[in-house]
Amino acid sequence: MIRADNVNAAARRGRLGRTARTLAGLRGRRDGKRGVPRVPLALAEVSATLLPDTDPALVTPYVTQVRQTARRTTEQMRAALIRRERELIARLRAESVRVVTQYDVRREPMPAALARYGHWVGEWRTSTDLCRSQAQAVTDRANQQLACYWDGLCAAHRQLSRLGGRPSADWLPGRMELDANWRPEIWLLDDDPDDSTATSRALRILDRQNTGAAGGRAAR
Repeated sequence: MIRADNVNAAARRGRLGRTARTLAGLRGRRDGKRGVPRVPLALAEVSATLLPDTDPALVTPYVTQVRQTARRTTEQMRAALIRRERELIARLRAESVRVVTQYDVRREPMPAALARYGHWVGEWRTSTDLCRSQAQAVTDRANQQLACYWDGLCAAHRQLSRLGGRPSADWLPGRMELDANWRPEIWLLDDDPDDSTATSRALRILDRQNTGAAGGRAAR
C-alpha cells in the first residue's frame, strides 16, 4: 500500500535543498575558475546554443561523483526492495507453476486461483512502482544538483563564459536517467534470461485473461 509517508519520502528525495544548491554552484564556480573541464578548441568555438552536452570532455570529476552517488543509491533501493519482498517473489514463482499447469498443461482454467495470483502480482507491481518513483526522485535530485553546478561553472569558466548566447534550457552534461531495467517484471524474472520459465508464462496467461475480461465487459 502506498502510504503518505512513502509519498513524502519520495518528495524529499527529489528536492534539492538550498544548501545543496549553493554548494553545487560554488563547486561549479571553483572548477570554472580552474579551467575545468579542459574544453577542446573545437568545442570551445561552438555557439553556446549548440554546445553538445554529450561530449565526454564535459564530464568532470564532480559530474562523475554525482552520477555514481545517485546510481549507487538507486541500486541499493532496488536491492532493498527485492530483499524485503523475497517471500512475495517466492510465492509468485511457486504459484506461477500452478497457473501454467492448470491453464497450459491441463487446460482446466481456475478463475479463483488466477484471481489470487493476480492479487499478488498487483502487490508486487505496486511495490516496484513505488520503488521506481523513489529512484526517479533520486535521479531528478541529481540532475538538479548538476544543473546548479553547470550554472556556476559556465559563469566562471573562461572559455564557456565567452560563448555567444547561453546553452539551451535542456543542456545538462552528465544527465542522469534510470536505465531500462527499472521495470517490475525485469526484477521478478531475474532467473529467466530466456523469457521461458513458468513465471513468464503465468504472467502472460494473467494478462491474456485480464485483456479478455476487459474486452467482454466493453462488448456488453
